[in-house]
Parts: sequence; structure tokens; C-alpha cells
Amino acid sequence: MYQAFFFDFDGVLVDSVEVKTRAFASLFEPYGPDVVQKVIDHHRDNGAMTRVEKFRIYYREFLGLPLIDSELRSLCDRFAALVVDEVIAAPEIPGAEQFVKNHFSVVPCFIVSATPDEEIKLIVRRRGWTRYFREIHGAPPTKRDILNSILSRNAFSTDRCLYFGDAEGDLRAAEACGVNFLGIVPGPDAPLLKAAPGIPWVTDFSSINLSLSKG
Repeated sequence: MYQAFFFDFDGVLVDSVEVKTRAFASLFEPYGPDVVQKVIDHHRDNGAMTRVEKFRIYYREFLGLPLIDSELRSLCDRFAALVVDEVIAAPEIPGAEQFVKNHFSVVPCFIVSATPDEEIKLIVRRRGWTRYFREIHGAPPTKRDILNSILSRNAFSTDRCLYFGDAEGDLRAAEACGVNFLGIVPGPDAPLLKAAPGIPWVTDFSSINLSLSKG
């Protein structure tokens, strides 16, 4: 039935969202607990946004400070140093690898992530998952632009594609491209479900076969 599966990475294939929460908190700790809490809340509510976009927002709106390019590059480097090894070692979302392993030879699988492109490729390679995915893409292209590029290059029918995501940005990218969407979230209080109540969702990959059969 499906021609392609698209996967976000953090929070969808790997339980790594809080790894990045801790990294953001660490970088903004010198500015005090109020700023740290604002950073944490924003990060958790905007899972599909790139770290570059977040840093710019945090400096502008929470600190009221300019963020020059050299400081932005330093923040990104420090952030990567804090998270890469932990994301590689993070547990998978239950059933994720088995689901991809069961389907990739029949339905092409793609990663569409807000993590920097070279970094997400490194993480997937070091987890031993590269063979499961036809293509692996990260920022700076937006998720919408990545999806559009894959769709146009492969002539997929959008109504026969499915995007697995955990954030409102994932949903909006799928909607903009006309692609079906399934939320992978920890429970009914997830930010995605508050932003878009009524969308289909599951907590992990153990029940997705049922969801697919209803597609």
C-alpha cells in the first residue's frame, strides 16, 4: 500500500529528546534558572526546529542579546560535543529497529531530521542503521523542503507515503506536502497532541502494524 516511509529521528526512532534538553539546559545555565526553564519549555514544545533557530530565539527573546555568527558556531559545536555520543547510545523507541528492518526492503525508508546533516548521518552510521535507509537527511534544508525533494525525485504518490513524527513541525511539513502522518509520542499529554488534537498516534512501534492496516 505504501510507497515510502519518512522518519524523524529524535523521539521517533531513538529516545533522545531529553539528551538534547539537558544539553540546552547546560549551555544556558550561566544565565540563571528562569532562562533555563524557558529554554527547556521551548525546546520540548518545538521538537522539529533546528538548534540554530532555537539559539537565535533564545538569545533574542530570553537574553535580549545579539548572537554573532562566531558565537553561534561555538554554541553549535559545544552542543554537538554534549549530545552526539549520548544520542548514539540512547535506547531506541520500542520496536523501531525491528519495524524498519521488517519494511525497508519493500517500502523505501528515509530519515528527515532537524539535526545537522553530517551529524545525523554519523549517528545513524554508528548505530549500524545506515543500510535500512535509502536516504538520510538533516538540516539546514527544512523538513518540508527535504520531503518535497524526495517526493519529486522519486515520483511517489503523496497519499501513499507516511511520515512518523513527534512534533508539530513534523506534522506541518507532512501536511504541506500532502503526506500521511502518524504521531509517535510518549502519551496523551505530548505537546504534539495539544497542538493537534485528534491526529492518529501511538506510543511506540509495537502497534503500528494495526495502524497501517487501517490506513
